[in-house]
Amino acid sequence: MKAEQILIAADELLTEINKTNRPANEVINAYTRARRYIGSKDRHALTKLVWDSIKSCPTPAWLREYIPTEELNAMQTEAHTVLRANGDRKQIQQLLSEQGIESTLTKLSPLGLVLKKRTNLTTLPEYKQGLIEIQDEGSQLVALATHVQPGETVLDYCAGAGGKSLCLAQIMQNKGTIIAHDISKISLHELQKRAKRAQTSIIHTSLKPQGQFMHVVVDAPCTGSGTWRRNPDGRLKLTQNQLRTLIQKQAQILDKACHFVQDNGYLHYMTCSLIQMENQDQARAFLKRHPNFRLIHHQQWTPAKTNTDGFFLATFQKIK
Repeated sequence: MKAEQILIAADELLTEINKTNRPANEVINAYTRARRYIGSKDRHALTKLVWDSIKSCPTPAWLREYIPTEELNAMQTEAHTVLRANGDRKQIQQLLSEQGIESTLTKLSPLGLVLKKRTNLTTLPEYKQGLIEIQDEGSQLVALATHVQPGETVLDYCAGAGGKSLCLAQIMQNKGTIIAHDISKISLHELQKRAKRAQTSIIHTSLKPQGQFMHVVVDAPCTGSGTWRRNPDGRLKLTQNQLRTLIQKQAQILDKACHFVQDNGYLHYMTCSLIQMENQDQARAFLKRHPNFRLIHHQQWTPAKTNTDGFFLATFQKIK
């Protein structure tokens, strides 16, 4: 494609992104899939042009009240592709290096590899064998911070396609039980395929979980503000009404999920948000509604402070 053609394509994409609620990366992927003549170099140039244009748009004033300036500035930087190595990460790093895919070890997570440049991973034997999964370092860290142990029981209450479930299964050394629950049959079906590829046998999916568990993980629906380095259009599309609705939904989910926690068990509330109302405020409100729980610890990872996607974790223990 010529330079002027890339500019025209970028303008078409920006117009489509502005008029739809679909994430920008979905719009871009659909656009390029429908135009197979766009080569990888042109696709990269086009994507960069669109992302740079979106990032240059000012953050809405109401949102700047909720997210520190240093974090908004950090989200202007590029987010690297991070892998979770399902096995000895140095050995897996060497296998990737032999195929010309260079990486460095993540600084905080003992499971991660940071790719030096983006590449198509799905065709690699390491991907097909379940040795690697794309998962940000912050997402790995929040799973590790639950301190689940091999042999324990876990309910992943908002499992989605199972990124946390798969990471927890690795931490548990494939010993114990993980029940992955979600309202989406499609997401749970995708998780089943991913679990098979990862060669883990302890993950079972359920639309209607029953019983009580040592650990209940609530990776709640949220604004996703901690991932806006990867999805910069999110900060432009989020509305105050959507934020209020999400906060109500998070509280409702917590109120339901806590009943699955056994005595002396743990409830882990997590988001990929940087907004206090979804995080610390939500945790405090939960404790007021449920005096039979106590806060054990809370932690936050952010683009500015830890150079990861933004994640929050609050762990509560059910008092006997």
